[in-house]
Amino acid sequence: MVRIVEEHREGDGNRRFVVGLDDGASVEAVLYRLDSLCVSSQVGCAVGCPFCASGANGLDRPLRLGELTGQVEAVRAHIEATDGPEAALALRRVTVSGVGEPLHNHEPVAQFVRWCRERDMPASLTTSGGPLRRLGEWLDPDAAPPHNGITFSIHAGREATRARTVPRGPALGPLFSLLGEAIPRLSRSRKRKLALAYLLLADLNDGDEEIDAFLERAAPLGVKIHLYRYNPVPTSTQAPVSDARYQAIFERVRAVGLDVRRSSQARIEDNGGCGTLIALRRPERRLRTAR
Repeated sequence: MVRIVEEHREGDGNRRFVVGLDDGASVEAVLYRLDSLCVSSQVGCAVGCPFCASGANGLDRPLRLGELTGQVEAVRAHIEATDGPEAALALRRVTVSGVGEPLHNHEPVAQFVRWCRERDMPASLTTSGGPLRRLGEWLDPDAAPPHNGITFSIHAGREATRARTVPRGPALGPLFSLLGEAIPRLSRSRKRKLALAYLLLADLNDGDEEIDAFLERAAPLGVKIHLYRYNPVPTSTQAPVSDARYQAIFERVRAVGLDVRRSSQARIEDNGGCGTLIALRRPERRLRTAR
């Protein structure tokens, strides 16, 4: 049984939920703007991004379909109990962007997206892009699960930097090759639901040459760019860029004619912003790994 163990709420901002699972593990889900729920797809993550708290303890296991749907049902029931039925009905969108890599848990996530569509709650996801074979399926206009959009975590323009920022994600060359083949086959409405995410990390991927290399890859695709601010987390020594540098890079991206978006307030909150969610492994698993 999936259950809400804790809720963390600060003013009118994000509502972050610790979700307990039957085996003693836990993940986190976040309610943004009162109407969009970010859920987790795995207990931990194997991609190994050094700036992200979600994979700091490695990967324990993928979530089952009932644990994906259970996050939505448990949060909705909790909101109804604490805030009333109207507040629960305000939850209308879902994104699989929490702890875990959705494409590493392909079939349950695909089933979950279909479950959401049947309930008139369009679901999107965020992915590092691999495995590429699975990504190709999610981009196939004739066979893809009925998702509401995909955000690709890129965070680099050159291969050496990509290997540091997204260690176990696909390399940029093969990833952009697949995107370059798949995106032109999409309808305009489907294409509008795709985005490339670039998280700015001080002294790692924020140099002009790095940004220009990313823009050279991104410009031919013609999709949105999400330029994210970094949320410092206890599991990493990585630092964010300054406000001035963030603005300068934003202007640099906009100058080449791309549709670039800044981080929303929800994404930069300590309480559930990007990269801040954590997973706790099963107690017996923690004992085994400690020996």
